[in-house]
Amino acid sequence: MAERGTPAALRFGAWFHETFGRRPTQGLLWAIAVYFQLFHRAVARGSRQYLDRIWSSPAGRRSLGNPPGRLMVLRHIHSFAMSIYDRIVVWGGALDSYRVDHDGSEKIFEIAEQGRGALLLGAHLGSYEMLWFLSREYDLAVNVVVYYQNAQRINEFFDSISPDVHVRAISLDPNSVRAAFEIKACIDRGEFVVILADRVGPGPGVRAADATFLGRSARFPMGPFLLAGTLGCPVLMALCIRTGIARYQTVLRPLRGAGRIPRGERTKRAQELMGQYISVLETYCERYPLEWFNFFEFWGAES
Repeated sequence: MAERGTPAALRFGAWFHETFGRRPTQGLLWAIAVYFQLFHRAVARGSRQYLDRIWSSPAGRRSLGNPPGRLMVLRHIHSFAMSIYDRIVVWGGALDSYRVDHDGSEKIFEIAEQGRGALLLGAHLGSYEMLWFLSREYDLAVNVVVYYQNAQRINEFFDSISPDVHVRAISLDPNSVRAAFEIKACIDRGEFVVILADRVGPGPGVRAADATFLGRSARFPMGPFLLAGTLGCPVLMALCIRTGIARYQTVLRPLRGAGRIPRGERTKRAQELMGQYISVLETYCERYPLEWFNFFEFWGAES
């Protein structure tokens, strides 16, 4: 989907926060969420489709509390606006104003102490950039695989806020294998690489597979899971989820230990790893349903 919003609007949001503070800015974000709900119907449609999937499970119903409707969709879009707002605040140097709880972070510290690298499979759940900022606080070398063409404006905006701060990024080009070699080099140096594995990338040659997610068949990329078998490094699920105002929780879950997979078994093992990943993703989508930000028809058009 084409990128929404303009650099001028993002700059206005940053100025508004600096001038009036957090509470008035949160009020402004509600107005922005209403605008997107009314005038970007594909976004609202994708949100409603996902929320209906969440409502279909007992755990999801407990988290949502009420059947999805227009108000729930509005809250979902507002959660995404809040994640962008938090990025603006943190990118401006105010990480200390946030409380962060940790769940399983000791796993990544153990790997770092051993001087080994690992593949961290993330999702469009919460904020991977918050995870990266936290890694800087703990002096961990974390690289993020990104597809910049889908978010060029917003990335340029964040660069303009703080030119001296740069995400250690590996740019993904669907027509090149260069990213794979860069990822291997990072792992070999004992660094960590984050890949968001809950969205199929662009391009006709991208490998994908159908899997059951929240009770219905959906497409997931095979690349991250095949890469895990090729690299032979530990693989963890890595999330940083907003749990309240200025509050986040990191989640680290081991999915696979170190060890290369024989070529003939890689596809099968990749599918098994994908199943583990989806199981964890489902759990946290049901627990924090308004923090998943794939605003498109993830399961295809539903009747």
